[in-house]
Amino acid sequence: MPKLITLLLVIVLGAAAGAGGFLAWTAWQERGPETRPEFVLPDLDGEERSISEWDGYLVVLNFWGSWCPPCVHEIPMFMELQDEYEERGVRFLGVAMDREDDARDFYAEFEVNYPSLIGVQAVSEILETYGNQSGTLPYTVIIDQDGHIVHRFAREITREELEPVINAHL
Repeated sequence: MPKLITLLLVIVLGAAAGAGGFLAWTAWQERGPETRPEFVLPDLDGEERSISEWDGYLVVLNFWGSWCPPCVHEIPMFMELQDEYEERGVRFLGVAMDREDDARDFYAEFEVNYPSLIGVQAVSEILETYGNQSGTLPYTVIIDQDGHIVHRFAREITREELEPVINAHL
């Protein structure tokens, strides 16, 4: 008899868990895709820029720092992909959690071919609104042409990981 009660309990709890998952999925479907949060930061020339300037493009939004070895390592790959995918409507955008002079010097030295915005405390707050509660770098968010977040990478990424995500949303 105890085995039968245990079995029934497992079935009931399993059904309840499944229903909860279904309800969460249904709520997500009703809520729809997550819209990217709005923000404004200065670019490396000191001009205020809004993320909404890139609406209508597939945006690869990369949070980085010149002091972050994994960030520095992935930037040349981003530069290659920017050249390859620009005509197809892909735009890379950096957001540096860095001192202005350090980020500007880095961009000049490596001739980075896409824009970067900059800040320190403000970037930390923006990271959180984009789902990075720990504030770790690098952190890359893919935003579709309608302004919806479609993918996040909370670590250094490779071309083999990023390119299929880009192609899936073109």
